[in-house]
Amino acid sequence: MIYSRKVFFYETDAQGIVHHSNYPRYFEEARGYFLEKNNFPYERVRKELNLEVVLTGLNIEYKKFLEFGDTFNIKLSPKKLNKYFFSFNYDVFNQNKILICKGKTTHCFVKSENKKIISIPEIFANILK
Repeated sequence: MIYSRKVFFYETDAQGIVHHSNYPRYFEEARGYFLEKNNFPYERVRKELNLEVVLTGLNIEYKKFLEFGDTFNIKLSPKKLNKYFFSFNYDVFNQNKILICKGKTTHCFVKSENKKIISIPEIFANILK
């Protein structure tokens, strides 16, 4: 799946370069887009299933940088790791298809009421395939 958008001025530092702290936000936007496109938005997870998606790990490898006004694409690849954990890999490319960074987030589901980890719901496991 590909998520695309443009860099806004407020995301940049004094040199007009995207501040490193924005890349996890971009990853979250791409995940939300992925979930919505698969009819499994966060609202549904929280309200219908009474679950929360928890971030358990984040890794980013910066290669180049984005600047104000750049358009970029995030190639997102989901993966089931085991019964409880799943991950997303992110490849961020600028408008010239140059790799800007690579990232990975790891997640699990917990029950809303007690925050106890549960196995990945079947409906979501099917989306990850």
